[in-house]
Parts: sequence; structure tokens; C-alpha cells
Amino acid sequence: MSDAEQQAVLEGQLEASIAGYDGMIQREQDYINDRARRQSEAAAEEVASSGMPYDDPSLEDEEPSGGQSATGTGEPAAGSQSAETTVASSGKPPGKSGNGPSGNNRPADIPDGSDDDVVARQIREAAEQETDPVLREKLWEEYRKYKNGQ
Repeated sequence: MSDAEQQAVLEGQLEASIAGYDGMIQREQDYINDRARRQSEAAAEEVASSGMPYDDPSLEDEEPSGGQSATGTGEPAAGSQSAETTVASSGKPPGKSGNGPSGNNRPADIPDGSDDDVVARQIREAAEQETDPVLREKLWEEYRKYKNGQ
């Protein structure tokens, strides 16, 4: 087999691998978005069935319970949104504004990503949005491996 044929075979294997990884990332994003949508629908349904007004001042001093805010909207109190809800609505987890290493959940040895290709960007985004520290570190390790293997 010539060098060109071997290269073509390897490129085909790489493309298949990338397609599989893209599919995995898409499934995870769909799962997160679906979960957030279901939580939002459940909260809206709870509010609708409670008959409580959205801004009842008599509830402001009460402690939220069961994920409801003090206003009885069924939404979490300010600063206590679930990570899935925040990721789905903003595309980033809480506190991940993208300003500096602590703002984007990026380890110090990870560059800013301005030269990332599609796959590297997807791995980076998954790592930045991940709330589980163990899984997040595995994603950053995968990002490092991918970037070093380019």
C-alpha cells in the first residue's frame, strides 16, 4: 500500500472517530437541554397549579422550599439555579462568564482556544460546562491529548 493510500485510510479512520465523538457530544447536549426543558415545564406547571401570583410581597420573607423562590414562581431563588437550567439558558454554567481562568472554568495550562478547530472547541465547551469535577478534569485531559496530537 502506498503512502497516499495509507494516509487516506488513516484520514478515513480519523473522520469516523471524530464523527463518533461529535455524536456523543451532541447526545450529551441534547440530554442536558431536554432535562432543563422538563424542569422548566414542571416548574411552570407547579406555578400554574398553585394559583399564586408571581410577585406576592407576603412571600418575600419566607425561606424557599422545594426549589421555589420566595416569590412563589416555581423558579429557584436568585443564585440557586440548577447547573442544567443555567447551562440551557445561557450556554454556560453559573459563574462561567468567560472572563479569565476562573470565569471560564479553564485550568491555567489551557490556552485561550483562539486557534481551536471544531473538535477542540467542542471538547473545550464540554469541559467548561461540566459541573462534575472528575468528569471535567477528564475532559480537559482529553482536550490536552487532542491538542498535543494535532
